[in-house]
Amino acid sequence: MATILVTHGIPAAGLEGLSDHEIIMPAPLTAFTMEELAALIPRADAVIAGGKLPGDVIRAGEKLKIIANYGAGYDSVDIAAAAACGVPVTNIPESVTDATAELAIGLMLAVSRRIGEMNLRLRREDSASLFGMGRYMGSTLRGRTLGIIGCGRIGGRVAEMARALGMQVIAYSRRGVDASVAQYADLHTLLATADVISLHCPSTPETHHLLDAAAFKHMKEGVIIINTARGAVIDHDALLDALRSGKLAGAGLDVFPEEPRIPAALLEMDNVVCTPHIGTNTAQTRAEMLAACAQQILDTLAGKRPENIVNGL
Repeated sequence: MATILVTHGIPAAGLEGLSDHEIIMPAPLTAFTMEELAALIPRADAVIAGGKLPGDVIRAGEKLKIIANYGAGYDSVDIAAAAACGVPVTNIPESVTDATAELAIGLMLAVSRRIGEMNLRLRREDSASLFGMGRYMGSTLRGRTLGIIGCGRIGGRVAEMARALGMQVIAYSRRGVDASVAQYADLHTLLATADVISLHCPSTPETHHLLDAAAFKHMKEGVIIINTARGAVIDHDALLDALRSGKLAGAGLDVFPEEPRIPAALLEMDNVVCTPHIGTNTAQTRAEMLAACAQQILDTLAGKRPENIVNGL
């Protein structure tokens, strides 16, 4: 019997495949502290990492055979430290695709049609002042150009959904863009021509503050920014300046640089829709994610090579 350490109290549906093994997991909606993880990990044969897992904790995992990252993005795990210890780190890119893409489209609609703003105004103002043709008009997505930055699985799914809404789709990705998914555009062209820009790139040194003051200056007037990737991809000081100046028509943000803290200025803006990192937060998706992690662990324990190793082992 192996010992599986789960860093966060995530919904247990999907863990049925590991029922023959010992599972150590904190209470629902809580997480082990770094001190608790460091004390528990020497017992663990596998870790399901739902958040930060630094090198000093990984190095304490004397029996560790695999770290299964509970998500597609793995920047919270010290993959170099794991590689140095001979421990493969995996991710689960397939199961997160649809839910995250749906949220990106939902944020586009919420910002462009002012859904978030109107919902708040109806709750806090006299509704009689809000009804009437020509008041609080938004903009349609049909006929507008969507620029996708990072056109992997999620970006490609967003492109498919956006085309169904009648949008023109261009995309930039360092690995190129499948012509059947979207029309390739270099980053300079995408920033200059897109009406809506949706971010789907990982957080790396190269993408840190990819959208900075210079990038916002290069955009068209009235652009909408959507971010369901990682908060650090946007310079939020520059974002606030662009929103205040009217350069941007609005933003839909699911991720932030210093989660769970969200800049108060963003929350005060009617043309900004914020959600608390819920890209994959549906019951179906969470169960699929956990089942995928469980299968990677089962494969490893059986002496097989697990899918989606991200640290080169």
